Order: sequence, then C-alpha cells, then structure tokens
Amino acid sequence: MFPGDLSELDFVEAYARSTLRKPEMAADAALGRLVFAEAGDRAILGGLIGLELAEACRRLVAVHRALFDRTYPVARTLSSPLPGLAEWREFTHRVATTAPEQLVRDLALSEGALGAAQDLRSQPSLPDLDGLIAAAASANPMLIIPNATPGGIASECWFSGTDASGQIFTSVFAADEGAAANLTDLTADLCRIARRFLLDYVRTRRGAGWQGDP
Repeated sequence: MFPGDLSELDFVEAYARSTLRKPEMAADAALGRLVFAEAGDRAILGGLIGLELAEACRRLVAVHRALFDRTYPVARTLSSPLPGLAEWREFTHRVATTAPEQLVRDLALSEGALGAAQDLRSQPSLPDLDGLIAAAASANPMLIIPNATPGGIASECWFSGTDASGQIFTSVFAADEGAAANLTDLTADLCRIARRFLLDYVRTRRGAGWQGDP
C-alpha cells in the first residue's frame, strides 16, 4: 500500500512531481531569504541549502537504484530508506565510467531520457560531495557555524555527522551568497535529472504522451 491508497504507478508519478521537487524548491526559497537576511543568518541559510543538496543527491541515487534493479516494483524501492555513502560512491563511479547511452539502456528507459543522462555526466565532480552524503546519512547530522566574528559574520558553515562506529564526517561550505547560489543550482540540476528519469519510466508504463514539463 502507498500513501492515500495510490496505485503503484500513481505513487511513482506523485513522487517524481513532488518529492523530487522539494529539495529544489526549498533550496531556492532559502537562497531568496539569504539575499535579504542579516549577516549572522546567512551562513545558516547556506547550510540549509547544503542539506537540500544532500537530499537531492540521495533521491537521485534512490531513483537510479529503483530503475536499475527491478527485482522489486519501482515504487517499493523508492519507499525504502534513502541511500548512504556506499551507494552514493557506487553511483558516482557508474556515472563516471558509463556512457550516457549505456546508462539509459541500463535503466531500461527510452531515448527521451538521454538528455538527462548527458546532463548527469556533465555535472561537476560528484565524488567531492562524499562528505556531505556521509554526514546526511549519519545518525546525528548537524549544521555547525564556526568562527563567527563578534558581529556574527561567518565565512563558512559545516555539515557534520557521526556514524555508528563513531567516525565523524564533515562537509564545509563557503558562507557567501555566490557559493549558496552554486549549491542551489546544483540541487536544481540533480532534482531535474531524477525527475526526467522517473517521468520517462512513468510515460513508458502508461503508454501515453508526456504529461507536462518535469
């Protein structure tokens, strides 16, 4: 059973159009607030954008996992806990070593998904986000703003977490508006790629035309 007694395919489409849009919209909202925020709040808002980027990354891996291995229904796999660092590293390695055309075939998608696969391949170095993913997947993810001046202005923000073995992971972001805008753009790009993959699957399953712009 899925939320609201949705059918399997209706749930997948709703996931694509809402769950996969949330990080993009939340990051954009935080960036809009950051522009007009007091200096002491900007680093926190930048950190919030980092949190949304982490979710966008993990949701993209979840979509890849659901489409790549169809042992279980796609909707069931999407309902599973979000991937952690190991799956993220496996995903980024596959993206770096697999041609976009082959990736589309591996995911059993149509040629309409090739543009999304090409966009994914052209993204900046995704392995650089390992620390962010590890912190987000930890048992105690924390946003920390260190080294603020007496006026409350910080030059960077940290996203940190500790795993079950006690290992600490920390990802560091610059706290300026330009860095926040770059994180927001990357969040949007990854969300859109995930939506395009999943909506291509929905379109193929429904055997109908495209239902709106992803």
